[in-house]
Amino acid sequence: MNLSVSSVFITLVITLLMIFLFYLILFNKKLIFLLRSDLLIILSFIIIIRLLFPVEWSFTITLPFSWIMNPLQSFLDHKIFDNFSVLSLLLIIWMIGCGIQVFRFIIQLKKINNVFGVLDKTAIKKKVSDYLDVDHQFDYPVWFANGIPFPMILGFKKIILVPNIDLEKNEFKHVILHEIEHLKHHDNLIKLFLNILLIIYWWFPPVHWLCNKIQLVLEMRVDKKVTNGLSDLKVAEYADTLLKVQKALSSRKNMTFNQLGVSSTFYINDGSSTLYYRIMYLLNRNYKKSTNALLILIILLVPLISNCIVLEPYIAPSVDEYSSTSANDLENGFILKHSDGSYSLYINGSMETISEPDSDLLSQYPIITE
Repeated sequence: MNLSVSSVFITLVITLLMIFLFYLILFNKKLIFLLRSDLLIILSFIIIIRLLFPVEWSFTITLPFSWIMNPLQSFLDHKIFDNFSVLSLLLIIWMIGCGIQVFRFIIQLKKINNVFGVLDKTAIKKKVSDYLDVDHQFDYPVWFANGIPFPMILGFKKIILVPNIDLEKNEFKHVILHEIEHLKHHDNLIKLFLNILLIIYWWFPPVHWLCNKIQLVLEMRVDKKVTNGLSDLKVAEYADTLLKVQKALSSRKNMTFNQLGVSSTFYINDGSSTLYYRIMYLLNRNYKKSTNALLILIILLVPLISNCIVLEPYIAPSVDEYSSTSANDLENGFILKHSDGSYSLYINGSMETISEPDSDLLSQYPIITE
C-alpha cells in the first residue's frame, strides 16, 4: 500500500461521485422505491471503506493525467519559504484539525458517560424479556427516564433508552423491536466508523453530508426488518406508533441531553427529522422488496475499479534526455536499455531479453536508452 497525493485525489473524486449517487437514490421517490434501502446500506459501506483506505495497491495502474495533476502537483510543491511547501502547510493544518476533532470525540465520550451516570441514578431499569419473548442474547437492558428525548441507543453500550410516555402494549412492542434491530445490526458501531471519518475528513464537506443522511438509511433498514412479513394493516399500525411517539415527545424539553450537550453523531435515534421519509418508505414497501443483485454488483464495481487506477502528473522529457543513433547503424540490430535497468536485444525484427551486455555485444550493436 502506498499513500500519495494522487491516491487521495482519486479517492476524493470517486467518493464525491458515490455520495452524489447516494443522495440521488435517497431523495428521488422513484429511485428509492426501485432500488430500496439495501443498496444504500451497501453503498454507504463501500464509501466508508474507500475513505478509510485512500491508498495505491500493488495492482494499481498509474495513468498520466497532466491536465489536472500537473497544476495540482505544482501548487502543492510551491515553496512558501526555504523547503516549506504548500503541501507541508496543508498537512500541518490537517493534523491540527484532526487533533481538535479527537479532543471533541473524547469530550463527547465523557459527556455520554455523564449521561449514563445520571440515568443510572434516575432511570427505571427493565429488560427486554420483561415485555417480549426473546432469545437470551437479545435480552438487552431497557431504561426509562423523563430526560431521554426519544427511543435510542446511545454510544457503544447495548442499552435501550426509552422516554417515559404512555403507550399501549402493542405500540411499546414496536418501539422495543425497533431498537433491538439497531443493536442486532451493530448500528452503534457504524456510528463509531462515521465519527472516525469525521475526524480524518473534517475538511471535506461531502463526508459530513454522508454521515448526516446515513442515520436516515439506518432507520429505514430497521423499519423494513421490523415490518417484514407483516400485513399492510400491521405496517400502518407501526407507522402510527412512530407518529404517536413523536407527538408525545414534541412538546418536551430534553433537559438531560440539552444540559450535557451530547452530539447526535453518537446515538441512534428515532428523531422527527427522519420520520417523513421513513413513513413514506414504509407505505410503499411493496413497490419493490429488494434491489436486483446484478444492479448492486454493477454499482459496487465502480469504487472497486477505481482502486485499480491512479492519476499522476506527467512531464515529457526534454529532447536532450533521449539517446539517439544513426538509422544505418540499427539495420543489423540494436540493444534496448529499459527504464528498469534490464536489456533486450533486437535482431532482424525479433527480440531477446539479455543480461547486462558484455564488451562483445557492445562492439557489435548500438545501445538505445528507453
